[in-house]
Amino acid sequence: MKKILGIFVKGLLVLAPITVTIYILYKIFELTDGLFKGLLESAGLYFPGLGVIVTLAVIFLVGLLASNWLTNKLIDFMDNLFTRVPLFGSIYGIIKDTVHSFSTNKKGFSRLVMVHMPGELKLLGFLTNDQESAFVPEGYVAVYLMQSMQWAGNLILVPRQQVELLDVSPEEALKFIASAGLLHKKLKN
Repeated sequence: MKKILGIFVKGLLVLAPITVTIYILYKIFELTDGLFKGLLESAGLYFPGLGVIVTLAVIFLVGLLASNWLTNKLIDFMDNLFTRVPLFGSIYGIIKDTVHSFSTNKKGFSRLVMVHMPGELKLLGFLTNDQESAFVPEGYVAVYLMQSMQWAGNLILVPRQQVELLDVSPEEALKFIASAGLLHKKLKN
């Protein structure tokens, strides 16, 4: 009976990540394909998958327009307008700042650090702010400690000398922390 249960668990461990990945990709496909489905159907052009292509084309076009000096000024104007609308502006601002923190040219979640605590305790987190401000006192830095198995976390202010910058890619760091340390990569010395 134990052998049968062991084989079943192995099968489950193989199928679970595949099934969940396929399900997530399917839901993303459904969402992106559905964004322009009504418009494409009314034009008599819809077939499954065309909505995804149109969505990707629109995203690319917006990126192309945002790269232009003139349209970039228009986007900045719209951005300022959105941030001034009560409630909407607060939500928009938080989402925009969060999305921009993952950008490769921003510092947000790109600098993994090890925080040395009293005794031998060490915490892994992301250095999010190393500039003195109203919230970050002189000699301190802001470190975001992400909770494992979820995206919640805590922001702590730590004396700069207790923080060691690690040479690990943001992707590897996120995988390691989100998996509660189950995934690992050797650190460079």
